Amino acid sequence: MAPAHRADISIAQVIATGHVGGAGTNYLVQTPAGTLYCVYADRGADVQFTKSLDGGKTWSRPVSVFSGTVTGLAIWYDRWSNISAGLIHVAYQDSNVDDTFYRTIDTESSDALSTQTVIFAGASTQTGGHISITRAVGGNVYCKTVIDSGVEGGFYRLPNANVPNGAWDAARTIDETLATNDQIILAPDFDAADNQDIMAIFWDASANEISRKLYDDSGNSWAETSIATSMVDVAAALGTFPHFNIAVDIANTQIILVAWTGVDTANADLRCWTVDASTITEVTNVVLNSTDDQGLCAITLDTSTGYWWVFYCGNSAGSETWNTAVNIYCKVSTDGGTTWGSETQMSAEPLKLNWIAACPRWSSAFGVPPVLFEDNFTPDALKISIDLHMPRSTMQIGI
Repeated sequence: MAPAHRADISIAQVIATGHVGGAGTNYLVQTPAGTLYCVYADRGADVQFTKSLDGGKTWSRPVSVFSGTVTGLAIWYDRWSNISAGLIHVAYQDSNVDDTFYRTIDTESSDALSTQTVIFAGASTQTGGHISITRAVGGNVYCKTVIDSGVEGGFYRLPNANVPNGAWDAARTIDETLATNDQIILAPDFDAADNQDIMAIFWDASANEISRKLYDDSGNSWAETSIATSMVDVAAALGTFPHFNIAVDIANTQIILVAWTGVDTANADLRCWTVDASTITEVTNVVLNSTDDQGLCAITLDTSTGYWWVFYCGNSAGSETWNTAVNIYCKVSTDGGTTWGSETQMSAEPLKLNWIAACPRWSSAFGVPPVLFEDNFTPDALKISIDLHMPRSTMQIGI
């Protein structure tokens, strides 16, 4: 049965391959006024954005960010880095010219688009690879991009003084040798003495290991600490992502990480950690000993209550079919991951799912967090599951 007061709202027709390369990235932003922005690759493999002023019930006409053949897409929002500004930073890979590009959407200046600049100029594009973008607390923007089945790519920096229209620096030191199915999520390092340092959550496909990597901007160097082993990755070619995700906890200067130990596998766990520059702390599993037919995940931090919302696909009873007939479920922790509430269905009907995404930071002054997903029945549809009883507020709430 569909959950009370929820609806799945169609936003656009999309192309799945434009999102798969993003892996652990997000495509949904909530501004302090409660406006939702969704950045996506449409049916023509072009980058578009649309926005909603009523909690996701209705959406504006799409605005073009880029026309080409997008194979990977990632975004970051200034306020996720504790920067009081409104830029959405968009990085995208294009197979027409085999480059990775960058552009911003200024949500606080009539959605003005910056000049498009080149992050990385490649030679060819193949299946496999990843892309992630973030902004340091001090303002530098960083992008890790891998194309051509892991043969080409690198790690790049846009100095704060050049944001958003200036040139990117030459390639910086990469975290490790490029590989086809590795995945990465870049994030700010809130604890660093140098406010231009960042961190990354890295999924090493060959080692089946998730680790934390710290990037020292002034030293142009990386340091790595293992988070967990026996984390069985899912190859990008299989077309379902993300199976790990983060939320940004600015108040506690940390990120919150969730990750599946396996997908569509008996006894898989959806594990959860808090991570900062000095500590990695595992909290209670969101799902323990799955009966299979489960995977995908996204996490939202409610900035009003401090609650953690974790979304995933497939129920824990094993009565659904991965990934062709599953619903989206969530669990909520009100005590920092010590305990989790009951499994609650969020989608209105069974779905054929490739990916889900949520706002890393959300204020419950605007209702229950939405979850974005691709329903992969023909034609592929970009949809959002929302609370129909979403309250309204004109207050400016820091998110």
